[in-house]
Amino acid sequence: MTYIEISWLPEEKNEVTMGALISGVFMKSALLMLAIGLAMLSFPGYAEDVRDEEVQFAPGSNGVTIKDTISGHQSINYRLSARAGQSMTIALNSNNTANYFNIFAPGKAPGGEAMYIGSVNGNQYSGTLPLDGVYTVQVYMMRSAARRNEKANYTLDIRIDGTAEDPTSQPPGGFDSKLELQGISFHITSPNQGSINQLVIVPAGLSIDNSVIQREIDGTVTNAEIADLNVDGSPEIYVYINSAGSGSYGQLIAYAVNNKKSLSEIYLPPIENDPKNSRGYMGHDEFAVVENILGRRFPVYRKGDTNAMPTGLTRQLQYKLTQGEASWVLVLDKSIEY
Repeated sequence: MTYIEISWLPEEKNEVTMGALISGVFMKSALLMLAIGLAMLSFPGYAEDVRDEEVQFAPGSNGVTIKDTISGHQSINYRLSARAGQSMTIALNSNNTANYFNIFAPGKAPGGEAMYIGSVNGNQYSGTLPLDGVYTVQVYMMRSAARRNEKANYTLDIRIDGTAEDPTSQPPGGFDSKLELQGISFHITSPNQGSINQLVIVPAGLSIDNSVIQREIDGTVTNAEIADLNVDGSPEIYVYINSAGSGSYGQLIAYAVNNKKSLSEIYLPPIENDPKNSRGYMGHDEFAVVENILGRRFPVYRKGDTNAMPTGLTRQLQYKLTQGEASWVLVLDKSIEY
């Protein structure tokens, strides 16, 4: 007969172990409740009415004072550009003690992780900024006050040291354009210095997600347009880029607004995937919105042509915006040569 040996802890040891186990469970529960409590403290009162404001400093100034009012579930997102290493100081003075602000680093947005929580740390902030990009200062009411539909009259002071100009301004030769259509606006900037640049697109007016878009681009921005090609009541933003070098190959970065709530990227199939229309293509693209189409034209090169001397015709491609399976797609509608 085979016996299986079972080892039991001594009774005294069992009591100690069970006591430690129970104590550990209570400790974990307490820590969990504390974390939830802190999270609740920092959570705005279900902001149903959200407004986005782009902050700009007056020429020669490195600060701004904003006076405004919110009530109930309203909140305002103030967006401003700054650079890593600069010092930012923010002070909120309000007649309502339930009125606070949060700060979100570039790439983050309300509803995500905040770099500073006013309801926990107070309504004054001063610190060195960690990243280049657009920062969001969210002013809101705490949940309990929002439910009571309380009102707050406040003054928000924002100062950025280390610059005497509007931090969104671009160097000479940089691209800076603000476009608006159907209640949605975009601020597009690029330094346009060297072959590699940083494209920044700041949307405003979207009801759910106004996250800033930052993309590294190979080339410089030549133009940007806002349109509603598919006539759905929500606009698209089209940014045109030419690569560095003699070819100046055209690129498109574009986003469509989804029912005025958020953005989705628009896909333009590479011209290299189209054997017929890429024949004789050597760059020098030009893009433009014409009524409800996106036009793209370029010179056609014949065999033996130099880059600076095309001898062929000009080819123009016309695209329509359609809803694909997973994203918006620009589909070729017509190709003509003249």
